[in-house]
Amino acid sequence: MPLLKLGQQVHMEQFRKGQLYMNPLKYFRNLESDLARADRYEGATHIFQPKDAIITFSAPGFGEIVIDPKDLAAATTMSMNSELCCNLFCLYSITAPVSGTLFPSEYEWFGESMVLVLNTQEFLNRVSAAAKARNLSGKGKLVEYFDDETYTGKLDRFRKSNRFAHQREYRIAIDSPGDDPLVLDIGDITDITSEVLPFSDADNILKFSEDDARRAALTYAPGLGKP
Repeated sequence: MPLLKLGQQVHMEQFRKGQLYMNPLKYFRNLESDLARADRYEGATHIFQPKDAIITFSAPGFGEIVIDPKDLAAATTMSMNSELCCNLFCLYSITAPVSGTLFPSEYEWFGESMVLVLNTQEFLNRVSAAAKARNLSGKGKLVEYFDDETYTGKLDRFRKSNRFAHQREYRIAIDSPGDDPLVLDIGDITDITSEVLPFSDADNILKFSEDDARRAALTYAPGLGKP
């Protein structure tokens, strides 16, 4: 599974030096103007569509109050502080052949540069080793996408609205007690990453079609990239 890191050139240079800058999950929840990254569902543990929810609560002097589903204008979410206590490192994954443009212009993207991870497993091994050296626990996983207009059920830090499905995110979440950014130093990774490449030249530089995969003796696991 090829992985790409997108962002500003200076940050991509830091990435190749092994400096993984990880914002707290709350950072993405509280963003407002950044359409490519702001997500109000970050940190939510459950989502309930109006047709599936009857909300009941009580307050001193008011007794029990029941909110009818017909009075709910949008989905209701529930969050727990424990789900917010982590720092994230996000990458773009290639889990299926790409026949057209890699980054369609109808979507919002971020940064003007990118770096291709040339050895995914070795990269993840180094992340794991660096985390263990600092007594940090975490997990890496492909993000699953849900329809925020129809889905009722559990959420976690590896589930996002299908509004972001085009980002094909592979997410590394490191458990942390605070709200500060985390810099995880995994050591120089110039040996397993490409040079910093211009985002505008992605389709000229990177090819991930079925024919390209066959020529490189690679195969895709059917269904791996489906939401």
